[in-house]
Amino acid sequence: MANHSNRIRTLLAQLPRRTDAGPVVEAAGEALASGDTAFVGELGAALAARCGDPRTPGYLDAFRRLFDLVAAGPGPERASLAVELLAAIPPGDWQDVRHQASALSAGRPAEELAAAFTGPVPDRLRRCLVRELKLRGDDPEEVAEIAAWAAHQRRTHRPLHLAGAADDPVLPRYGGGDGLPEVAFGPDSGSLPPPPGAPVPLPPVTETTETIEEDGAAALGSATANWSADSNGRTEARVFRFRSPLDPAAATDPYVLRTLLPGLPLHCLGDARRPARNRRGTAPRTAGLAVRAADAGQVWSLLHAAAAHGGAYNSGLGDAHGRLAAWRSLAALAGCPGIASTAEVESAADEYAWFTFASDSTWFDQVAWDLGVLALSPDRCRLAVLAATDTD
Repeated sequence: MANHSNRIRTLLAQLPRRTDAGPVVEAAGEALASGDTAFVGELGAALAARCGDPRTPGYLDAFRRLFDLVAAGPGPERASLAVELLAAIPPGDWQDVRHQASALSAGRPAEELAAAFTGPVPDRLRRCLVRELKLRGDDPEEVAEIAAWAAHQRRTHRPLHLAGAADDPVLPRYGGGDGLPEVAFGPDSGSLPPPPGAPVPLPPVTETTETIEEDGAAALGSATANWSADSNGRTEARVFRFRSPLDPAAATDPYVLRTLLPGLPLHCLGDARRPARNRRGTAPRTAGLAVRAADAGQVWSLLHAAAAHGGAYNSGLGDAHGRLAAWRSLAALAGCPGIASTAEVESAADEYAWFTFASDSTWFDQVAWDLGVLALSPDRCRLAVLAATDTD
């Protein structure tokens, strides 16, 4: 153990000064060749513990390279070690489950993936693994562990379009202070800026084109249309396409979209200045903006709450019609045509990267009914935006 600790400490100390993860991959390859999987596991855990620091992106890159190396090896032991590595990553630090599932399942018999269905990995990864197996013609439920997980999902996981009102969160509520509102959705993984003195990760400059898709903005804004029709609300529903893909970090790091959004021609963020009191009186300041990672289930719940319960002066569409409106919004956010089946929408939604956002821009009424949702496509070339607000 002591030898492992000293060697790992030496390897990690090199990473901030290097532009590649060569020494880590080389050391891990030698350890795997000699059967020292304990060293690889300890090395992965040490890297995982440092992956969340934006000042040292080399740790996350090294962890990804290490995972790919381990996942590429044959046998259930290598698959179990790859799952162990994924379990060491803190939630939110590396959410690219499509890559993880592809690397883990490539060339591997379904029975070697059993550890992924019993170990502590997210269900999103398991769903991706099941799809990978089905696409190549395997029957994943021939493996007992996968069959048991699938049966549990059928008993306990309701499809998004069957989610009930009891699952819906309260929409963001604002206390009237000068700070950003507290949002009631998702974990506390907001897009906080890097520590003082750290480089700010800006997204690459890329041409942006706004697109009018087949079903238009009406489908995108279905969930909050009743706020405008029957109350004082307004909705902004937009889709932007980028000439080149955003940086891969955009799919996992809320701060990347936090820096991108103010540059888009969004009305909900266009009025970026509002008066704020200070010791010298009233002075303008830039509006605050927070972006948080979410998943399709959390976004579904927000859309259903908005549609079913309504805005300030109406009682909403009710549970059944609210589900239909939320389904239409979710489908449009995920780029699905209006004729897509519920299963197709859920599958597409699971591939997207989802975020919620909140701003103290004056476009938002900031009383009790405000909503902001972002959906980034798997190729990182399409960003759908849904914002809504209402007031009494």
